[in-house]
Amino acid sequence: MTTVPDRPNVLFITTDQHRFDAAGFMGHPDARTPHLDRLAASGAVFERCYVTNPVCMPSRATLLTGQFPDAHGVRRNGIEVPDVPWGIGRTFRAAGYRTGLFGKTHFAPLRRDFGPETPFHDWRVGETYYGFEERAITHDLKDFVSDVPTAYGVDPARRTAPLNFTHDDYLDWMRAEHPDTWRLAVREGLADGAAPVAPELWTSVLPAELHQSHWIVDQATAYIDRHANEPWLAWCSFVDPHHPFNAPAPWRDLYDAERLTPPAMREGELEQRSRFHQERSAQQRPVWERHWREYRAQYYGMISLIDDQIGRLLDHLARTGAADRTLVIFTADHGELLGDHGLSRKGLFHYEPLIRVPLVIAWPGRIPVGQREAGIVQSVDLPPTMLAAAGIDAPWQLQGISLLPWCRGDGDGSPRSRALVTNGGEGPVYDPWPELRTLVTDRWKLQHYVGEEHIELDDLQDDPNELYPRDPAAHPARVTSLLRQMVDAGAAASVTRPQTGRW
Repeated sequence: MTTVPDRPNVLFITTDQHRFDAAGFMGHPDARTPHLDRLAASGAVFERCYVTNPVCMPSRATLLTGQFPDAHGVRRNGIEVPDVPWGIGRTFRAAGYRTGLFGKTHFAPLRRDFGPETPFHDWRVGETYYGFEERAITHDLKDFVSDVPTAYGVDPARRTAPLNFTHDDYLDWMRAEHPDTWRLAVREGLADGAAPVAPELWTSVLPAELHQSHWIVDQATAYIDRHANEPWLAWCSFVDPHHPFNAPAPWRDLYDAERLTPPAMREGELEQRSRFHQERSAQQRPVWERHWREYRAQYYGMISLIDDQIGRLLDHLARTGAADRTLVIFTADHGELLGDHGLSRKGLFHYEPLIRVPLVIAWPGRIPVGQREAGIVQSVDLPPTMLAAAGIDAPWQLQGISLLPWCRGDGDGSPRSRALVTNGGEGPVYDPWPELRTLVTDRWKLQHYVGEEHIELDDLQDDPNELYPRDPAAHPARVTSLLRQMVDAGAAASVTRPQTGRW
């Protein structure tokens, strides 16, 4: 007689650089995501999910540890994520779950530029990697893992093994199983001799069935099959729609670039913004004004490819009988500006499409279908939610709250009254590292550029696209109140030890 686990499985699906509105279930006029829409209709959608930091490594550290960056210490890219005992991999494993991690991790810096003596945290060594017993890991930015020249223009002669990753499971699989196509995979579908349409923009000629997104789902489904009779946690982490913007041809061709909705921007809108807005816009706006249609078509094509693969994953759960006992969470590590305000990718400007991400939580029979929550939540709340569903006590170090009551529609008011978002640095071009701290409430957003004597105030109710920033000097009481809330939120986010003892 076949036995099945009493405790639910947990399938954690993440994308990289996926803005909150780029999905059909969020009402996007262009992005086609039928399988994500199906998932959303089967559970709960959280419409205002904010990350704790809109950069890969700090945000992923939050998803792993359940802490804000001020507590886990990864406040910018380039700082290795701590392998703490309360991370979700180790906590689930200690509770008797099988644990698997497939796709992008970015728990360690992609380049080891700070010295060959620094130990490389290799996921292929040891019984577990951050508590995950089984893992198949791949990356973006393939020029860091191969001596094949790519569109990023890194000089291969400067590469030495100690300074770069030497492993990528997807590329190793391609080299072993599809040697004739391996070089194309390294170049992310940019054929030898071809040139990008614009920086980081081309149509991939890599066959979709050999794409990273397809490979990641193959790894996850094989893991699910291996552990059909025991409870498991599976983190399925897609690399896309992270730049470069390069959907395989069939997925790019889903979109008529001439019919796409244009970026949100207005002339002169950056005059009241920070110098970081103005510097980045001066660099990027001319290219995006010329090519925004193609950038958006490629970005949505990448999302539609991922959506198709998520459909494969959900169908596999249903076909194997695991769907009814699996909690599924879908979200992203951060968003993408995609030409809004003359900006792209990410940076020291906390517009909503950068700091908000899609969030769906579905659990057949446990979460009513069609739930929608408009209150504020943060990515730090996802580890406690997973653990609560599995009946595992959350370690005291976790700083989030379980969202299960709001998934069921019986939460008390908004899950959170505010969100705290921080950036602890933006690229190597600034010395010293700048810092941005942002507080978001139901209506207001305050951005404080530390050391810059610059504050920005936005009214998200009257100006949801953030095209008309308010003059902080005209709202002194409002600014003072929000700054006080920011200090309170920052103090709460930095607490890392229980308060015990008399003194």
